[in-house]
Amino acid sequence: MPAAPTYSHAALRQRNYALFGALRGLENVIFFVMIFMFSTALVALFLTDFNNPEYESPLARAIWYPIYVLVLGLALRCLPQLIRLAAFNPLLLICIVICCLSYFWSINPAVSMRRSIALLITTLFGLVLAARYDWSGLVQRLAACFWAMAIVSILIALVLPEYGIMQEIHHGAWRGAWIEKNYMGGVMAKGVIVMLCAFAMRPDRAALWLTGAAMCFLLVIMSTSKTSLLVALIGIGGFIALRVYRRYTFLRFPLILAILVVIGGIVSMLVIAPEFTLGLIGKEPTLTGRTDIWGGLIASIEQKPLLGYGYGVYWLDPLGSSYYVRLGLEWGVPSAHNGWIETWLSTGVVGVGAFALLFIFTIILAIDRLRKGGTETYWVILSTVMFFAFSMSESTILQQNDLSWVMFVATSAKLFAFEKPFWRDRVRVPYFLTRRTDYQKLPV
Repeated sequence: MPAAPTYSHAALRQRNYALFGALRGLENVIFFVMIFMFSTALVALFLTDFNNPEYESPLARAIWYPIYVLVLGLALRCLPQLIRLAAFNPLLLICIVICCLSYFWSINPAVSMRRSIALLITTLFGLVLAARYDWSGLVQRLAACFWAMAIVSILIALVLPEYGIMQEIHHGAWRGAWIEKNYMGGVMAKGVIVMLCAFAMRPDRAALWLTGAAMCFLLVIMSTSKTSLLVALIGIGGFIALRVYRRYTFLRFPLILAILVVIGGIVSMLVIAPEFTLGLIGKEPTLTGRTDIWGGLIASIEQKPLLGYGYGVYWLDPLGSSYYVRLGLEWGVPSAHNGWIETWLSTGVVGVGAFALLFIFTIILAIDRLRKGGTETYWVILSTVMFFAFSMSESTILQQNDLSWVMFVATSAKLFAFEKPFWRDRVRVPYFLTRRTDYQKLPV
């Protein structure tokens, strides 16, 4: 009988390293696919009936089920870290609980429950990203996905222009891998900011991330979305300002003073001459009809101010309050085009108040990173400002199957848990030890 083969310790270690590397690669692929899916790239473009945009394809809904299963599986893998993140951020849990409880007062309980479950899993994915990766790992993976989205959008616009370029409304504007030009513009504006933050954390990959930022900015221009262009420019300006603030201590006071003067000047111009000021960026006082929508929704909010109509169902009632809003505006308004108003319609002042507290504390913790943070400071400040900017014109707050909400959840969760600052060339110590006198005494 032949003897059993024997393996040296070195061979066993080599095999284990190879197996570990393969599993790590598979995990990265899974996360890449899931981030890409939550961006809604390609799915809505190819599964939407452009003759009937309100039609919800059964396939578009079913395609999310395997993604949800993967999220639950990944959550089990890092369950202790998830519990810690959830315990540190009770305000986030309260927001999700309010959305789920809206089932009991919803005008369409079945849809509220289904969408609340989708929101719960979307939020869980953001927590999984926060638990699984440090600041650099999170931003680098997001940047890689935005790189892929930019490439896919360019290819679709050039190879399949009937899909990638709008043909009727907004003729000639690029929409890339999304259903509408503003979607692509918004995603690519976020891509610009993600790429710049990835560059700040890994300057050795400058060619990759700066090229990606340039591609994303080009796509913002091709989308002709003025809001997205404005957010992208604010992101670039904010990145430069943070760069100066962190590198040149003697310029901090003049920089803060200049920012306050610019903000004050813009606000003053908006109050004194709104038409002229908005005209400088190609907008008119109604913000492309958005203020008309907001005005029409005030009456609906006044009818159910405390708890709202139920999560994600206000626009589904064909003869309810939304009917009169659409009748008054004479077109099929699909959403409030404002995250705060949309949240108020869904969960009332209770939901809006809970999220407002969550956002305020997130902003405070992000600003505190200027004092104690590492290179993640770029991401936490720029991403929260970006989220707020888009929430004023798009429905991004507490949205199921939405990458903006995933990124906000991951960032907020890390801030509330006081994640270690990310330094490229210094020892990473706990957040409360990151005073200048502390980390200078530690070895690199």
